[in-house]
Amino acid sequence: MQPGQIISGEFLLQRLVSNHQTGEVWRALEIKVGRLVLLYFIPEPFRKDRAAMERFQRHFIALRQWKHPHIVPADRLAEQSESGAFFVSRFVEGPLLNEYAAQWIQAEGRFPFHLIFDVLRPVAAALDEAKTQNLAHRSLSHRMIVVSPVEGIQIQGFDLPGIIREELNIPDDSETIRYLAPEQILNRKTGALSDQYAFAMIIAELLANKVLFTAGSTEELRTKILTTPPPILPNYPDCVNASLQRALHRDPTVRFPSCLYFLNGLSGSIPVDFPPPYTVPVRGDSSAVVTPEMLDSVYNLSASQTANPLTKTSSTALSTVSSTSLTLENRVSVRDMISEKLVPFKKIVAAAQSANAEKIVPKIRKEQRIRFLYRLWIFLLFISFLTGVYFFRDYIISLIF
Repeated sequence: MQPGQIISGEFLLQRLVSNHQTGEVWRALEIKVGRLVLLYFIPEPFRKDRAAMERFQRHFIALRQWKHPHIVPADRLAEQSESGAFFVSRFVEGPLLNEYAAQWIQAEGRFPFHLIFDVLRPVAAALDEAKTQNLAHRSLSHRMIVVSPVEGIQIQGFDLPGIIREELNIPDDSETIRYLAPEQILNRKTGALSDQYAFAMIIAELLANKVLFTAGSTEELRTKILTTPPPILPNYPDCVNASLQRALHRDPTVRFPSCLYFLNGLSGSIPVDFPPPYTVPVRGDSSAVVTPEMLDSVYNLSASQTANPLTKTSSTALSTVSSTSLTLENRVSVRDMISEKLVPFKKIVAAAQSANAEKIVPKIRKEQRIRFLYRLWIFLLFISFLTGVYFFRDYIISLIF
């Protein structure tokens, strides 16, 4: 597709807004009525998945029936032979949130704290109301919030692009990963609490005037988000940092019941305590904990050394391993947990998944199978011994007496 091309005899393409694996997004002119629209083209792999398309159509109908003054609705779903299926939404004129914030930062050196509530309260209200409709944005970021001088705050790209990303399991770039909740990175169930995480991350970056998590690669960024708590923002009161720490917690159940509740905590109008660290307790010993980071480091280290003893370990990996050494007090290895039955197998797997270390789950399963087969072998030897004693009991008695 290219500028000037006419789609379905109705839309004149003007410029490419974004080109992602979730599909191209074009600004276009609806010729008959003379209005600007956005065309979201659905990628071919998604269109070929019948179950995925049925889910998409259900969400499209639900989103179209639900009207909210701060959410840009999807007008219609269409299909044409050349470019395939696409859906249409209204184009909102105005700067994106990051562009709007940059103007204030340039003028005052920072984004005014009071504007967080003036500008983003409509976003919180829209996300909370979407929750009552079983809808979620799934890919909220500063690029999805338009500060329109005419229409006010508008959220675009609601729900539908996020479904495409989840169904296709698309590897995200660093710009997208920054706003993905840990459960989204781990490909688990997502919803309103995932949107709250993205909403809190947008606010945290506005207040900090910088990106909270920086990394040299997308994989390193994923690991940081999953294993490192967000930094405490200096020059802000405890109510702000406690609210951000809770809304950005890795465990969705620790987050606030709603985005408006989170804003109330941020403003100090309700008391908010700092959340506890996310750990997996060891059964039978309340003082002993096994962190997801430890599970990850133990098996990553053993795997890398086994695969290639000459492989150099990065300083980051070494620091992670040393900080989670098996000799630390009140901590045990995965192998010990399995052999001593200190932690149920399901909890070990859950901790590994929480650390974005699903690749070590097969190793844990293998360890369990080996120990099971060893016990089975010992049991069979014991049964064979008893059987032999039973059948040769007369001969054994004659030897003894």
